[in-house]
Amino acid sequence: MIENKKQLDRGLLYGDGFFTTIRVADNKIHRWPLHLERICFSAQRLKFIELDGNKILQELSDFIAQQPEADGALRLTITRGANGVKKRGYSIPSKPKYKRYLSWAPINSSNLEKLKEGVSLSISETPISQNKVLAGIKHLNRLDQVLASEEITESCFDSIMFNGKFLISGTKSNIYFYLNNRWLTPKLNKAGVNGTVRRWLLETQTNVHESKFGLEILSRAQYCLVSNAIVGIIPVTQVQLANKNVNFEVAPGLIKLQEEYNKVIVTY
Repeated sequence: MIENKKQLDRGLLYGDGFFTTIRVADNKIHRWPLHLERICFSAQRLKFIELDGNKILQELSDFIAQQPEADGALRLTITRGANGVKKRGYSIPSKPKYKRYLSWAPINSSNLEKLKEGVSLSISETPISQNKVLAGIKHLNRLDQVLASEEITESCFDSIMFNGKFLISGTKSNIYFYLNNRWLTPKLNKAGVNGTVRRWLLETQTNVHESKFGLEILSRAQYCLVSNAIVGIIPVTQVQLANKNVNFEVAPGLIKLQEEYNKVIVTY
């Protein structure tokens, strides 16, 4: 099917925008302040102006109220809109008309509970792109992750991506390794998405720190975790390598940490 439109959204044309995926539990937005903080950071970095956080929250709340399920994954996508009939090219319009798109998918709570028993990861051959200006942002250019996701086998939850020799993240998750009484998560100053759960852990847990490391961490670490806004914090029990598998036990105290994060605290 061919669409013949004079004005197309810059999000479609250039990936000019960003998004966040939010867990909704019992019709409540989980950890909204963390998402709003990243929305504001992304807007500033990408030169989006005049975004009204209160208006966005009201739109999300109205959208959630229309859904048949009480629990779901809500995606908010914000783009710079169309260029206008007399303008084309990459340059940012002087008066952009921002567009917000909302989508919904129901969440199967039993599937989430099963993930808490532990998941397997694979190693991606697709490298993650490096750009310090875009690092940390959940921007609309996700082709690295699209291609890497094709490598994930049915037995694995996610695949670990690298930026050269340094480990960065999964295709859809941030990652953590326990070593010398500390949780280490990769620095994301040049690549990767600064997930909302990752930020919560760094801000609230004194034993979670950023670091640089490569594949060697697998043979040194005692435990491994991954996180994202939908699944929360889940243990990794195996990383599948080409010549062998590396196995991990579930970290002590993880249940308490999961319960603390999963609390639906309404602060808006």
